[in-house]
Amino acid sequence: MPAALRLLLSLLMWTLLTAGVASAQVLSLDHGREDLQGHVSVLIDAGKSLKFRDVSDPVQRPRFTHLDSDLNAGLLDATVWLRFEVRRAPGRDQEWWLEVQPNTIEHAVLYIPDFDGSYSARVSGSTVPFAQRDLRYRNPVFKLHVWGTRPQVLYLKIKTRGTVAPRLTLWQPAAFLEAAGREQLAFGLYLGAYAMLVLASFWFELALRDGVYRSFGVCLLTCMLLTLGDTGLLSQYVFPEQPHLARTAFGLVIAFSLYACVDFLLRFLGMSRRYPRLTRWYAGAAALLSALAAAGVLIFGYAETMRVLSVALTFCIAPVAFALLVKPALDSTQEIRYALLVTGVLMFLSLMVQFLLRLGYIERNWVSEYSVFIASLLFFLIVYYAMSRRYSALRAAKQAAQRKLLEVSQQTELYLEQQVTMRTEDLQRAMATVERALEQERAAYAEQRQFIATVSHELRTPLAVIDATAQNLERDIGPAPGKALARLEKIRQASERLSSLFDTYLSNNRLDVLSQGPMPTDTCLQPLLEDAIAAAQPLGDRHTFILEKEGMPPGIWSDPDLLRLVLRTLADNAVKYTPSGTTVRLRAATLADGWHIDISDDGPGIPEDERGRIFERYFRGRSSSGNAGSGLGLALARQLVETLGGTLRLDTESRQGATFRIWLPGKPAAGAANERRGS
Repeated sequence: MPAALRLLLSLLMWTLLTAGVASAQVLSLDHGREDLQGHVSVLIDAGKSLKFRDVSDPVQRPRFTHLDSDLNAGLLDATVWLRFEVRRAPGRDQEWWLEVQPNTIEHAVLYIPDFDGSYSARVSGSTVPFAQRDLRYRNPVFKLHVWGTRPQVLYLKIKTRGTVAPRLTLWQPAAFLEAAGREQLAFGLYLGAYAMLVLASFWFELALRDGVYRSFGVCLLTCMLLTLGDTGLLSQYVFPEQPHLARTAFGLVIAFSLYACVDFLLRFLGMSRRYPRLTRWYAGAAALLSALAAAGVLIFGYAETMRVLSVALTFCIAPVAFALLVKPALDSTQEIRYALLVTGVLMFLSLMVQFLLRLGYIERNWVSEYSVFIASLLFFLIVYYAMSRRYSALRAAKQAAQRKLLEVSQQTELYLEQQVTMRTEDLQRAMATVERALEQERAAYAEQRQFIATVSHELRTPLAVIDATAQNLERDIGPAPGKALARLEKIRQASERLSSLFDTYLSNNRLDVLSQGPMPTDTCLQPLLEDAIAAAQPLGDRHTFILEKEGMPPGIWSDPDLLRLVLRTLADNAVKYTPSGTTVRLRAATLADGWHIDISDDGPGIPEDERGRIFERYFRGRSSSGNAGSGLGLALARQLVETLGGTLRLDTESRQGATFRIWLPGKPAAGAANERRGS
């Protein structure tokens, strides 16, 4: 943008430049900074044939034209010679630095008088690597010495294919460094403001997804890069030793900025909604122009492409764009109209400031010198404000919708509160009913336990009488037939078994086993199997019991009391439901994941149609006819085994009789055991 503005200024000022044959006044170097405006004479060598010895000849001096202001020759295909005289004021240092602006001057040679009166040449310019310059700075800077207080004549030769509008300033080194520091700070703040706008634009694009913020962010980003290229910062910091690459990169940025700016304007004005076909055509033309400009930079070079592009922008592209976009801008929203009006005024004022500055009518300071940059930043700030007004309108609509939603939510909340109150009352009534049912269940359970305790207590006395009578009969009858003694022994063993059952399994602790869980411990298995055999023998009729001790594990992890009851139940069934003379085998073995215990007989077995129901409560098979029982033994045994974490099943692969197999899990690890106890 600044390059295009300078082109317009050059066209205006070259027509207004008045020249006369006069000698430029000698500049007295009294201050830390001295502008050479009004102290320079110019000689334009259209044929590009003059050498330094020619222009320094006193005979050629009348050919120099005095300039009352800065030279602005526009696009000039010639060599420009500038002549100026300086005189160092007493008390000032001999070392001075000459800054030549703008940084786009391709080749500049400064001829400096030496102490002996001869001249030496220093070279700088945008085509010269920074390593070959006197000072690594964005603008060409020459170091020179003003030896005495007498006037000294210096010559500056300029060759460039761009706009010829040099501005010369002499600095004391300290003053230059101080000004450069302030300038770097200003550029940092300026580019930082651009960066904040870029980030804010992309953030809004992520939030709204409408495209205009993305295009605005891309446009801002290209303007940042244009500023870096136009001020020479791109060459100074990115391509200090590759000036050709710097100019090529700057040209590509200019080419891309054409499409980026057009795309933003089309989106900003909402052209796609009102003129979809025109928008597609115009955007395609902008994309084609950008592509052609980029190809021109790569093929023909930066200078030639910019020369053609500047003319095309000034006399063709800009007027056509204005003609196409002015009506949509006027028909757009109030914020967009005001934004374009204010920014247009600002850009016009910045042009006028630059124009008057070149003519010398206003003083050069940081406001006037950087008015174009200030105007461009204000332009983007105002446009961003106009865009934010769109966002504010969207947010206001969203807030109105939220208020409406809040009202509906409040009404729904009131309705839900009423429903919750009703449901809470229903739930409280249901909970009261459940509590009463639980209380009744607890009372029934307590009565049941009390009944069992009473029955257990009341049955102990008859059992004690039976046991004592059996012992007295055994002692009183003396020698008696073996059959009578065996029957007395059966009576005594049965009474002992009943007493053990009451003491062990009908205690208060054992009644809580299903709710509190078993109490497993290291248990010796063989005594439990022998106990099951001893308990079942009184029920047998010439039954044979075989305990296979080979391979039997020495100990298992289980609740011994519960396991004893299971083993007794299975052993009793093996006797009760098999014919006389049946053999009952008990064996156990260790598995990888625990242990198994088998209780088998060689009786008639269980009919196939009854195998699936033998573990059902109250089920009694055909073989149980004539035997006392309730059909709960196997169901209770399986429940107890499952309580121990194992399984009880009928082995259907047994060829003869019936085999019931108990599987019990192995002993858990210490952490798992503690966790199980805690649960």
